[in-house]
Amino acid sequence: MMRHETRTALVGIQGLSELIRDGGLSESEIKTCADEIFGAAQKIDTLIGQMFDLNRMETGQTSFRNTRMDVNGIVSDVCVRARATARQLSIELRQASVPLVVNGDPDRIRQAIENVLGFITGTGAAGGHISVATRLEDLVVVVSIGSRTLKIADFDDWLYGRYDRYEQRPSAIIGAGLDLAIARSIIELQGGRVEVTTTPKEGSEFRLVMPAA
Repeated sequence: MMRHETRTALVGIQGLSELIRDGGLSESEIKTCADEIFGAAQKIDTLIGQMFDLNRMETGQTSFRNTRMDVNGIVSDVCVRARATARQLSIELRQASVPLVVNGDPDRIRQAIENVLGFITGTGAAGGHISVATRLEDLVVVVSIGSRTLKIADFDDWLYGRYDRYEQRPSAIIGAGLDLAIARSIIELQGGRVEVTTTPKEGSEFRLVMPAA
């Protein structure tokens, strides 16, 4: 994953830089190339930051707060922000009628939910529908995020990996960065788990499962 995405960004930077170096471009074309180079450089910077963040979590170098929080409030805020940017997708939110209290780090749990929802909005087809729900199931709090437009045949552990090769992988996964790997690490480090189910008619659904306080 890291190799593919960084190489893609670097190839773009190299090609656009060569166009500028060789000359013959108009002022507007140079600006367009510069904008694309800047965007590719930002992507590489983001990937490096994600890699270090994930590594710190996996090696126990990141401290987590442990406070009580209502997951409903976090999910509602994340959906409001997502709707403001995902203009070609509809996001439906169905929340439990009672507070869903868990112990953990509110900022990190928010990050995990944002990462999963961001992955789905980033890979979903225009005009698609995303369903977000919160509920209590057998002493665990569940945040489910699903979409019928996200139909990928098999979500195995490679989906969350850093360096998997993509020759035999669905192209829709490329571009996800390490967001899903980070989301899973966050939830697991706080005693939970991330599950993914895929069905032909219903599409795919992520479930972030956390122990109820």
